[in-house]
Amino acid sequence: MKELVRRHPANPVITVADIPGRANCVFNSGAVVHDNQIVMLLSTWVSDWTPQFLVGRSDDGVHFTVSPRNMVHPPREYPYVQHEGIFDTRITPLEGWYYITYNVASRLGGRIILARTRDFTEIETIDYITGPDHRNCVLFPEKIGGQYVRLERPNINDAGDIYISWSPDLIHWGRTRLLLERNTRYWESAKIGPGAPPVKTDKGWLCIYHGCRQSMNGFAYHAGAFLLDLENPGRIIGKLRDCLMWPQEYYERVGNVNNVIFPTAALIHGDPDELKIYYGAADTCIGLATASVSELVEACLADGPLPD
Repeated sequence: MKELVRRHPANPVITVADIPGRANCVFNSGAVVHDNQIVMLLSTWVSDWTPQFLVGRSDDGVHFTVSPRNMVHPPREYPYVQHEGIFDTRITPLEGWYYITYNVASRLGGRIILARTRDFTEIETIDYITGPDHRNCVLFPEKIGGQYVRLERPNINDAGDIYISWSPDLIHWGRTRLLLERNTRYWESAKIGPGAPPVKTDKGWLCIYHGCRQSMNGFAYHAGAFLLDLENPGRIIGKLRDCLMWPQEYYERVGNVNNVIFPTAALIHGDPDELKIYYGAADTCIGLATASVSELVEACLADGPLPD
């Protein structure tokens, strides 16, 4: 397969050196285009492994300035404690807001919280939008058929498939259906999950996701792509057989969790056919890859939908 993505030569574009104060890592962080800047809600763990969400801003999508102010704190009610994780932010522009989803971990399993902001100066926490155990979810950037839509990855019994759900109000979700099973290829044989919020194109919803396989040394995380029908996003109309990216560079192979490429944002910023894909690398830093939107869409369609 033709190489569809190109790693930015400045990679990794965000490291602990960019985080004010002492930090162990920065990883798996959602991003959005706001006022022609790339704004990222950085998921970081400070030196005592307390989680924080910091705002990073960039004019060119490569060089970020990070504010020292922590924007979100973990919930305080049972079973959550302040030093356990909140992580894996995703951001979707929707109806004049930037909606944020993230995972909050506990010994009883993770749940997804929904929050929102107008300009990233303040973040309003709305509510939990899943029960335990859920790993991550991403929102579509517009209503479809009068309903809000999300892709999600339940985690009960370490399940590893992608589902689609619908909602009248962003809080109450149902009509949940399996969208994509793991193990359509070996590189995604262990588990898969939503990556970046879907990108609308003239031929379908372009979805960048993660998939991993089990090796003798643990999981290895890759990035993949599929295309959903514009009016019926529960239907896959094209899916790459090959993975888009796999851990190759040192910063992707060695870190707090080795061998991880974990996409969390796919943005059109500047060239209308260029997609900026931001991804967590080895749970330690953040990388940037670029791709042609039209080439990705055509490659998904060329490989075709999943067999019946």
